[in-house]
Amino acid sequence: MKQRLKKDFAPVDMPESGVSISRINNYDYVYHVGKGYRNSKGQPTNDKTMIGKYDSESKKLIPNESYYTIYDKIPEGKEIVIDSIMNYGDFYLLESIAEEIGLSKVLNRVFGDKGDEILLLAIYMALTGQPLYRCDGWSRETLTGRKGVMTSQRISRILEDIDEHKRMEFFEAWVYARQQKEYLAYDVTSISSYSRGNELVELGYNRDHDALPQVNLGMYYGEESKLPIFYQVYKGSILDKSHLPYMMQYNDRLGIKDVCFVMDRGFYTEDNMKSMSHKHKFIVGVSNSLKISKEMIKEYGQEVMSSRYDIGLTGASGMSIGDNRYGYRSNMILFYSLAKISDESRNFKMKLQKWEEDLRSSKKIPKEAEEFFTVTKAEKDTVTVTRNHSVIDEYISNLGYFLMMTTDLRKTPEEILEIYRMKDVVEKCFDELKNSIDMKRLRVHSEETMNGKMFVGFIALIIRSHLHNKLKNYMETRRVSFAQILDELRMIKTVKVKDGLLQCNPVTKKQRLILECFNRTPEDISQSLQNLSPHVPFDFNE
Repeated sequence: MKQRLKKDFAPVDMPESGVSISRINNYDYVYHVGKGYRNSKGQPTNDKTMIGKYDSESKKLIPNESYYTIYDKIPEGKEIVIDSIMNYGDFYLLESIAEEIGLSKVLNRVFGDKGDEILLLAIYMALTGQPLYRCDGWSRETLTGRKGVMTSQRISRILEDIDEHKRMEFFEAWVYARQQKEYLAYDVTSISSYSRGNELVELGYNRDHDALPQVNLGMYYGEESKLPIFYQVYKGSILDKSHLPYMMQYNDRLGIKDVCFVMDRGFYTEDNMKSMSHKHKFIVGVSNSLKISKEMIKEYGQEVMSSRYDIGLTGASGMSIGDNRYGYRSNMILFYSLAKISDESRNFKMKLQKWEEDLRSSKKIPKEAEEFFTVTKAEKDTVTVTRNHSVIDEYISNLGYFLMMTTDLRKTPEEILEIYRMKDVVEKCFDELKNSIDMKRLRVHSEETMNGKMFVGFIALIIRSHLHNKLKNYMETRRVSFAQILDELRMIKTVKVKDGLLQCNPVTKKQRLILECFNRTPEDISQSLQNLSPHVPFDFNE
């Protein structure tokens, strides 16, 4: 739609930067210089837009219509009739991020036109953390450039169409698009569900201590990219360590090669380690309660305390011990930490006291705690509880130690410890999924809808993870929360006037600094609005 602005504009101050002047036929024309890029011949160039003439006498710019569009300004004396005011800054940033990391391209390649709708739902989840049925109201308040609004019926159809074949096709394309060799953290969480007709929903070990049935979610997470890579949903009653071989079967299909998996001690079994060793390197924690750990601590526990095994300023020491008990070369890494022994000792004594009180009150205690006590019943059902000090002493003697097994033989104990500690990113990832993206409890009932929502939540998690990575330093130095940053971006709004022109309200210094974390500028927002200006963002009559 052609902008109906008056032709004779009053002189304005010359922009301080981002412009060039070319003299043509005795006139000095001023050009806005866009972002640089390389043309089809590989030559550096950039886009230029003529924004007016330079007046040498007044040293001002006599602007044209393009000037007002690029710089989000309104000509002096022009009557403005506002048609609508909509949120834009937060949506603009997340959509541009999805484009930058290749997420939009992969979604559109796999899902066609529906890829754009899936991304819209994911951005909504990433920004609001609200249930999907509320996306309708949000889409009426936010400038997205899409036609129509997200009604509950439309959302249900989108979720049901995200089938297993399409999800796997997406994961294959997403792994290929990243092309990144890195350590992959693998972990599992449980997600509670109210569903009664979903075969995957079963009672099991619930990590949130909900008295609800659940599904289990296993996920790969890149330790360097700090982005989710792949996930798989399985029955809530299946143990984590039992599902690991089935999860690994997807690796060849996904093209996951030459990586090292990092896992906590819950996945350590002899069968798992043997099956892993044939195809992938791994670093896995080993529980102190296992026979192998007790043997290592007994044999090397005193030696690892030597200063020769000190690991810098970490407060820990670690030694590498060659091992081939499962028929392949590996290293057992024994670590010892004074800080760890202090924390573990205090926590154990608190638990011991609680268990003893429960036993005296005839309450049940965990099975693994029973060996620390002897319980005898006398006449009149009186209970005598005695601590087994020899067992307690042996347990305490193993505190402060922790073990890992690895087939990454070139890594030092210090490097192994650093890699393993980075595994915490997947825990934070699960926390985001449950508490920030409305995935703590599933309120959908069919398996198809549940899988669709889980997939959209996964896409939202990729976007939020990238946001966190880029904003980490800003949040630490400025002492602001992630939610405060999203609120600040949401204040970047657009005004749509009757002739279809979209204008952006002035960007504050704080908003500029946030955009800089992503190499974005207010001019980039202006350019995106120029692309939307000829179009009505929504048809609210649909």
